[in-house]
Amino acid sequence: MWIPLLFVFLFSTGFIAAGFGVQDAGPFMLLLVRSVLTVPLLLLILFLRPHVVQWGNWRSRGQQMGVGGLLHGAYLGGVFAAIQAGMAPGLTALLVTMHPLLTAVLSKPIFGVQLSLKQWLGFVLGGLGAALVLGGGLDGSLQFEITFVGLIWCLISLVGISLATLWQKKMSPLMGQVEGLVFQYIGAFFVFLLACLLTDDFRFHSTLQLWLTLSWLVLAISIGAIWLLMIMLKRGEAHQVARFFFLVPPLAALQAWLFFNEQWSLLMFIGGVLVLVGLVLGREKT
Repeated sequence: MWIPLLFVFLFSTGFIAAGFGVQDAGPFMLLLVRSVLTVPLLLLILFLRPHVVQWGNWRSRGQQMGVGGLLHGAYLGGVFAAIQAGMAPGLTALLVTMHPLLTAVLSKPIFGVQLSLKQWLGFVLGGLGAALVLGGGLDGSLQFEITFVGLIWCLISLVGISLATLWQKKMSPLMGQVEGLVFQYIGAFFVFLLACLLTDDFRFHSTLQLWLTLSWLVLAISIGAIWLLMIMLKRGEAHQVARFFFLVPPLAALQAWLFFNEQWSLLMFIGGVLVLVGLVLGREKT
């Protein structure tokens, strides 16, 4: 149980880190540099560890690059692009956080997984709880600034992370987990490079805060959290892994309270409780 909890904690810190990082760098440039810094560290891990390196075949390498393009490029890039297109950050986060529901829906046609009524209730309560946490933290009211382009980017982000989760689970184990991460970030690099070129935004002001933020993004999230996610997908069903993402909004809100003194409302507390109840109801039968 400690692996999912540690993953959610590390993953949720990305929203706080991003808030610091975009003060000194363009969002796509920040993510591009993150990819560039992550690959050499992963190669160093491969060099130092005693295990035999498993690079797989060309097909598996291409698949991992595709997963990276979806998980890192479409998901993270879509969130940043939606906000840049005028979507309210709270509404963007709310829409994207619903991806465990989409993953559960797609698990039936892709894997033939049939969820029980109790499990579906768990997913619905988890989604409702996440919505209450996000909505309750925006000065008591959810901001509904909506743009057509922003909605398209939210859809790309939502579909991207769901398909990446399902694709990774479906992939044959021809490649080691660390080796797979190397190709994931290579795929993400090309996505973010294209995004920087299209937006003509290469802003990067080298500051101590920016480098500290990048250090955390690379070590704790790009390597730590994503590695744990790959372990979780290897051990469990995709929809069961995805449901832990409902814990991200409560943990992110808790960190916002610690770092930025953002207060919790009654709705946020209720939402946090619903997320926990949803996780209990949505777990696999034993």
